[in-house]
Amino acid sequence: MNKKIKISVIGVTGYTGLELLRMAAAHPFIEIAHLVSRQEQPVALATLAPHLASLIDHDVQNVPLDTVAKDSDVVFLALPHTASQDIVKQLYDKVRIIDLGADFRLSDAQTYKTYYGEDHKVPALLEQSVYGLPEMNKDTIKNAALVANPGCYALLLQLIALPFAGDIKTMSVMAVTGSSGFGKTPNDLSHHPLYNDNMQSYKINTHRHIPEIIRTAQIDETQLNIVPTLGPFTRGIFATAFIETQNTPDDRDIDAICDTTYADAPYVRHQPVINIANIAGSNFCDLHYRHGQQNQIIAQGALDNLTKGSSGNAVQCMNIMFGLDETTGLHAIAPSFP
Repeated sequence: MNKKIKISVIGVTGYTGLELLRMAAAHPFIEIAHLVSRQEQPVALATLAPHLASLIDHDVQNVPLDTVAKDSDVVFLALPHTASQDIVKQLYDKVRIIDLGADFRLSDAQTYKTYYGEDHKVPALLEQSVYGLPEMNKDTIKNAALVANPGCYALLLQLIALPFAGDIKTMSVMAVTGSSGFGKTPNDLSHHPLYNDNMQSYKINTHRHIPEIIRTAQIDETQLNIVPTLGPFTRGIFATAFIETQNTPDDRDIDAICDTTYADAPYVRHQPVINIANIAGSNFCDLHYRHGQQNQIIAQGALDNLTKGSSGNAVQCMNIMFGLDETTGLHAIAPSFP
């Protein structure tokens, strides 16, 4: 492919927007059209994000949506919850869209209201959105007009569960995430003095990513226990899941099931040991399965919440949408071990 893909990013100053630009700097076929925020005056990206100085020479500014659509092949939305809805309504059918936020991940308005506590402004577009999980939806992502990037917890736990989807009796998970998952604005959970040297669980069995997980695992809420927990690190999610299946495979079959499920998944690695240092900064998700007691499978997994859990996965979806190998530009982003 010789033609560049013209991208615009709306909401570039948050962690996922900046991570998306880090991915773009390594991508051979990306050309930036617009970097959009609510800045009153144009500001050089290097001023807002010094770590990207000398990598991306572009201004961040408030650009009309019609101009963004006209000048772009695809628009990435890296916005807070609810902020994408009005923008998608204006851009839909004018340009292809990848939404990194939560607004179009669920397929119906009632489920959205149940988990997000408010009515969806454009419920008709929920049905038009394609869920951006390449390991499961590659064919539908290819032709999508609107892709909804999964939540980071949801993406990891879906990849853990997917090899056994439809055969799961119960799934109980403790997943520990780093502070970057809460974004740039500190709060009582993510503020560093409270987060460092500390662990705390939150939203036990009420997390907003639950409907994404149970849809892929083919279970209901009563079959899932999830304990989201904050850990004293910046990047990554580490999860341990105890899965009880209807038909418990032996050790050899577990490996075969996982290898078959992810035979065409370049960013899922079946590893003997799981740790965050092996995936930090990269688009990889590492998984490991073994037998536990009482016919359970113990599954562990890790991914970087800002790359495979967000911006890297979005670029992977973009590659699929535009007929590129899905690894294009992403293999250059190796894990930053240690």
